Parts: sequence; C-alpha cells; structure tokens
Amino acid sequence: MPEIDLTAQKAAVRNVLASSGIRPALALLNDRTEYRYTAIYKLSGDALRAEHVFDRASEYRTWLKAVPLDKSFCQHAIAQGEFTTGHVSRDQSLVSYRPYVGLVESYYGRLLTRDCGAPYGTFIHFDLEPRSIDAQEVAFLQEVTPMFLDYLD
Repeated sequence: MPEIDLTAQKAAVRNVLASSGIRPALALLNDRTEYRYTAIYKLSGDALRAEHVFDRASEYRTWLKAVPLDKSFCQHAIAQGEFTTGHVSRDQSLVSYRPYVGLVESYYGRLLTRDCGAPYGTFIHFDLEPRSIDAQEVAFLQEVTPMFLDYLD
C-alpha cells in the first residue's frame, strides 16, 4: 500500500485557502470524510454563528446559521479542545443532553484559538446520519485547522 504524503496534503489545504478561500478549503476537508457538513462557527457572546458552511448536498438550511452555545455540541469542543460523537441518539454520555436529536446525529468539533489564546470558535464536521472519524484524520485536522485562522476576521 502506498504511503500517503501528509505534507503534500497539508500544502494542498494551504494552497486552496490562499488561492480560493475558506469554503473551497472546507470542501476539500469534507471530501476526506463521509460527513455531509463541514463548517466554521464563530463564538459570539452566548451563541455560535455559522461563518462558513460547506454542505455536500448543496441545500440551504436556515437552522445552520446560529446555535445557542449552551445547546450546541460546540460547547464541548470549546471546553475540551476537541469533541466527537458518532451516534448522538445512542451516546450514553449525552443521555441528558439531546437538543438536536433528529437534526445532528454525528459531530466532530475542534476549538479554533487565536495566537493570543482567545477562542475564535470551532471547526466542525457534522451529519444527520451516524458517522465516525478516523484517528488519522483527527490528527490531520489538528495540524491543518489552525491555518484557517489567518483567513477569518
């Protein structure tokens, strides 16, 4: 089996960000997974606002625009630095926390932090269906998601 060149893949993300912008870079990262959505949400007071969303099905969803922080899965990513659940309705750790059952069934989120240490928000993959994320992909995202901060206001 040929070895995957992660350096070249990181460079590809960097190049797409520089030449085409955030949404095409999100599409590139989305293509590496089975998740329907890949997004960047900005922390704004007690809410998270969708700054950039890639939807593999190219549908417009108004419920994606803003989410109260205390009802979001992103609150866990912000508190822990990273959070994932592959099947919300079966995740025993979320028994008392299911505000979006039926809307979000799987989630991977990673905190985005400015150089000064202030949280910007989150990079997330999510879906209406159960999904999982490979440990190698998580390691890749840990390296490439900070690149997005240079392109966010």
